[in-house]
Amino acid sequence: MTPVPEFQDWTAKAVEHRLIEAAETLTLCPRALGPKAYGNSMPEPLRRQSDAYASNAPRYRRRPSAGAMDRMEICWTWINALDEKQDRQLLYDWARAKGGRGRSLKVLAMEEGMSDRTLRREITRICKTIARRLNRQHTPQHSEAINDEPHNAHQADETVAPNRTHDTHWRAHNARPVIDSAQPQSRTIPR
Repeated sequence: MTPVPEFQDWTAKAVEHRLIEAAETLTLCPRALGPKAYGNSMPEPLRRQSDAYASNAPRYRRRPSAGAMDRMEICWTWINALDEKQDRQLLYDWARAKGGRGRSLKVLAMEEGMSDRTLRREITRICKTIARRLNRQHTPQHSEAINDEPHNAHQADETVAPNRTHDTHWRAHNARPVIDSAQPQSRTIPR
């Protein structure tokens, strides 16, 4: 089993980095452009092998990893949980601009009617709100998936708060397995 990382408090900077990664992941996702997505519908002409060498440029498409897709969806739920619609829209636009697509930050600030520094303060304020919410929920900051299933139901009840509906992927430092002494030492499956 992989070691469980210690819980770290979320910061506004960590939230910003995660949102920028989500925007970059979104740009790597394939888009549905319709039937004419790849040029005309005529088939490729048959060429002789000597003529066909290096006739077409190689095509390489970067695709996001499964972990990046999961983190992107989690980031969108953070943004959608914000109360103000203006904050949600500003954060989406900012992340898209920082991810390299869309408007520049200067144009975004002008369209919002604020200076660059005011835009920076607004983004920090919104990210601090998200970070406070995540810290209250004790959401872990690590990105890799950890298989941390409890061995029995008693341990799960002791390590997860009763009002929490999701797995937090961390245990107390003094967690021990609960062994029921009433059960036999070796168990067999009845035939």
